Amino acid sequence: MKRSLLCTALFFVGAFIALDETAAIEIVIGDTKIELVVPTGYCPLDSKDWPESRPIDFTSDGIKKQGERLAYLVDCERARSWQQGGSSKDVGDVVDYQASLELRSQNVTRAMLKELCATLRKGDDSSKGWVDIFLTAMKSVVMGKYGGAEDSTLTYVVLRYEDPACYVFRLSLMKNREQVYTVSALTAVKSKLVTVHRSRKIGTMDLLKGDAEDLIKRLLVTSQETATALIAANQ
Repeated sequence: MKRSLLCTALFFVGAFIALDETAAIEIVIGDTKIELVVPTGYCPLDSKDWPESRPIDFTSDGIKKQGERLAYLVDCERARSWQQGGSSKDVGDVVDYQASLELRSQNVTRAMLKELCATLRKGDDSSKGWVDIFLTAMKSVVMGKYGGAEDSTLTYVVLRYEDPACYVFRLSLMKNREQVYTVSALTAVKSKLVTVHRSRKIGTMDLLKGDAEDLIKRLLVTSQETATALIAANQ
């Protein structure tokens, strides 16, 4: 069952209709049609309900340029709360599909994707070690060094490259000073760069309790599952 991005209204006479596990969102990048996979239990938000968080453009110039959002999905219960302004609106994981504005008109090969991943690795913080990364990030939050008018990337680490996807962990501080963990899968779909972000908010107490590593591992697994399904759906 396919749904266009403009036809994701999920309420009919007050009833919430959840998409099934075969659902897909059809979008167009340039002149290329691509089906974005909707993970089981997730529902897309209408574009008018998308958050103001700044999209990230993964290019050779870095990871802080503004990209293009293609779709934004949350679990279906949360989507209902989002529409109704409920308390669970800000709880749970997020699936955020984005594209690169810089590479929108280019045909991205697997070789280009691998090179992009290597370029990102050269500029990441993997040499610091996880303990130093978390301590630096926490210090930045406490000292108020980041945050303010825009979202900020505190640190990022290339986790691995598995043909045809590059997986990147990113710790961000939103302009409302909430911390967000994200594992992003950069993929080449029909020669277009599509990035799938799997994200979750995390509190300082979660970091102190040592939950960060488990969260990153889980986000990586779900990111791999989504990327694999995306690639399969467009072959």
